[in-house]
Amino acid sequence: MNIVAYSEDPEYIKVASSYFSNEKIVAVSTSDTKYADELHLIDKMDEEAIAKYLASLKPDLLITGSTKRDKVIGAYAAGLLKYPILPDVIDISGNKAKRVVYSGMGIAELEFNTPIVVSISKKNVEAKERQTQKKNVNLEEGKVKKIEVKQKGGEGVDLSSAQIIVSVGRGIGSKENIKFADELARAIGGALGGSRPITADLGWLPEDRQIGLSGLKVKPKVYFALGISGQPQHLAGIKDTKIIVAVNTDKNAPIVENADYIVVGDVIKFCQEMVKKVGKK
Repeated sequence: MNIVAYSEDPEYIKVASSYFSNEKIVAVSTSDTKYADELHLIDKMDEEAIAKYLASLKPDLLITGSTKRDKVIGAYAAGLLKYPILPDVIDISGNKAKRVVYSGMGIAELEFNTPIVVSISKKNVEAKERQTQKKNVNLEEGKVKKIEVKQKGGEGVDLSSAQIIVSVGRGIGSKENIKFADELARAIGGALGGSRPITADLGWLPEDRQIGLSGLKVKPKVYFALGISGQPQHLAGIKDTKIIVAVNTDKNAPIVENADYIVVGDVIKFCQEMVKKVGKK
């Protein structure tokens, strides 16, 4: 079977490799990876050009990550190839795939036939490194041309492996208030994340911090849900958390029913008091 894995984030290629450890994996990315037998290093992030290149490889199974660009390119390639798409898969075993359904309330197991395009979710996996043969690919010039490269501000963070996560929702009140949650996260050695409204809708945090059904699935030891209502889409991303601490002024918020510890109160005061107590130790 001709398996091609594409993502701008090499962690997705590692996940794809773990699903097909005995199959040849051809990876296409702008980033290096040791989890493919062949790595085609492309020179630009032009969606149309990448989709055309992926289609030219004529994969039986095209696996993409779940970043916005990955999904756009996967859909574009599926259109060119006239393949069906199976989105947001959380696990693959042979020709069976699992994906979350009903806004996180259930998991469906599906059988699929090739050829097909599958987008997968990011998660921690063990995968063997491969003897990767690399080649550079100069894609066709597309309609989008790179004028300048600006580094993304802020520090990178890997929420998928974080043991402690401090996560904020609309209840944090404002973008300026997120600094209090950030101070708490730093004080207790945690990582800062957020719900979809905070990341994708309001843009108060980068979208790579988004936790939930349409973002990252995390499984920390402790998850502080600050001002997060607890919609099913968010709960789907934290269902493997060991301990959930919910801080909310609404004692009837859905997150309360899913939390191990509940603090009914102001999230800013909670952050400030926690930072003080941790600082005294």
